[in-house]
Amino acid sequence: MVSGELAAGMALPSVRRLAREQGVSTFTAAEVYNLLTAAGLVEARRGSGYFVAGAPPPAPLGPAPGVSADALWERRLEAHAQPILVDAGGGWLPEAWQFGTGVRSALRSLAREEAHGEGYGSPLGHAGLRSHFATQLRGRGLALSADRIVLTQGASQALDLVVRALLEPGDVVAVEDPGYPPTLELLRERGVRLVGIPRLANGPDTDALAAALAGERIRAFFTNTTLQNPTGTSTDVPVARRILELAEQHGTLIVEDDIFADLAPVPVMPLAMLDQCRRVVYVSSISKTISPTLRVGYVAAPAEIAPRLVRLKTLSALASSELSERLVLDVLTQPHYRRHLESLRRRLAASQANVQAALLARGVELAFRPAAGMFLWGRLRSRESVGKLWRTAADAGVLLAPGELFRPDAKATPYWRFNVAHCDGGELGRFLDAVAERDRRA
Repeated sequence: MVSGELAAGMALPSVRRLAREQGVSTFTAAEVYNLLTAAGLVEARRGSGYFVAGAPPPAPLGPAPGVSADALWERRLEAHAQPILVDAGGGWLPEAWQFGTGVRSALRSLAREEAHGEGYGSPLGHAGLRSHFATQLRGRGLALSADRIVLTQGASQALDLVVRALLEPGDVVAVEDPGYPPTLELLRERGVRLVGIPRLANGPDTDALAAALAGERIRAFFTNTTLQNPTGTSTDVPVARRILELAEQHGTLIVEDDIFADLAPVPVMPLAMLDQCRRVVYVSSISKTISPTLRVGYVAAPAEIAPRLVRLKTLSALASSELSERLVLDVLTQPHYRRHLESLRRRLAASQANVQAALLARGVELAFRPAAGMFLWGRLRSRESVGKLWRTAADAGVLLAPGELFRPDAKATPYWRFNVAHCDGGELGRFLDAVAERDRRA
C-alpha cells in the first residue's frame, strides 16, 4: 500500500482468506486489519470487507522528526532549508531533560485505578491539583484559597483567558521589551496598543514604567518575573515593590507570568506574594519542569477576577483535562520530583557557563549574564542582514530565534534568543565560526 503496488480502492482478502493464505489464526488476521485501519492504510466497509485506503496527505514541511521548534518562527522554515540539527533558539527543554520517568510512573499509577472520573469535571479544574498549587503558594508566602486558582491548558490558555477577561480593543497595555512572543501576539490580536518597557538586569525599567503610566491610562502591565524569556534576568525585590507602588498609584493591573520559578536555584520573590494577589494576576505552568506535552497551567487571580476567568474557560473549552491534571498531581507528589528539579537546575547552570563562554569567545555580545535558567539574549556580529542570517542558519541546520519576534514594535534588532540547553554542543559554534569566516573574507 505504501509502496503504491496496491491501488486505492482495491478490495483486500477477507479475514478468513488472509488467515488461510498467510498461515495464521483468524484472530491474528483480524488484528492486522485493525492495525492497518487505525493507521489509515485500509478502509473497513461494513458488509463489504476491507479496501486499500486513498493516499495519505503529504506531511507538512517542518523540522526533522524529534526536533522541537518555537511555533512562532517554525513557520518561517522555507522549502530549501535542511533538517534542523540544533534548535538554538527554542522555547523549551530537550526531551532528555524532561521528567519522563516521573510521567511514566504516574501513567502506570493512574492505569491501576478503577475510575478516572466521568463527565467534563469542574471548570475550575481538578480540586486536588488546585489544593496542591494553593499549598505551594502558601509555602512561598501567598495566602490564597484554592477557589482563587483556575487550572488551564498550559500557561498559553491562562494568558489568553486573562487577555480576554481584562482587556478590550483600544486599551493600552505595558509590556516588557523584549518580551514573550505569544503574549505579544495575544495582545495584538485583542486589538490593544502596546507600550514597551525596557528589560534591565534587575527587572523592568521602573523609570520608563513610571513615565508611561504618567503619560496615559494603561490598563495592565505584563511581566515575566523569574528567569525572563528571552533575557534570562529576574526581577529583584526593590524593583518589584516599585512596580506595585506604581500600579497602586495609577490603578493598573499586573499580569505576572512566572512559569520559570522552579528553575531558579534561589527563589525569586514574585509580585503576587508581595501584593497577595490584590492587583496581581499570577500565571504559572508545569511545562518547563515536567514536559510540554502535559498542557497544565493555572491562574491565581484577585477574588473579583477569578469568576470571569472561569466563565470564559467554560464558554471556550467547558473544562480542562482532568485526566492530565490528575497525572500532573501524581508527578508533583512523587518523592523523586524534587531531585529532578535539583538535577535540572544544575544542568542549566552548567550549560549557562559553557554556552556563555562559547558565545563570548566568538564575539557574541551578551546583554546579560544570568547564572541560571534557559535563555540568553545575545547580539550576533555579522555583515549579513537578520533575514539572510536566519536563512543561512536554517540551511546549515541551525534554527535561530530572531529578536524582532520579542519586540513589542516588531522592529528588527541584531539580538537573538539562545536556549542554552540546546546550544551546549558543537553545531552552533561551527555555524558561528563559518559566519565569522565569511565576514573576514568579505
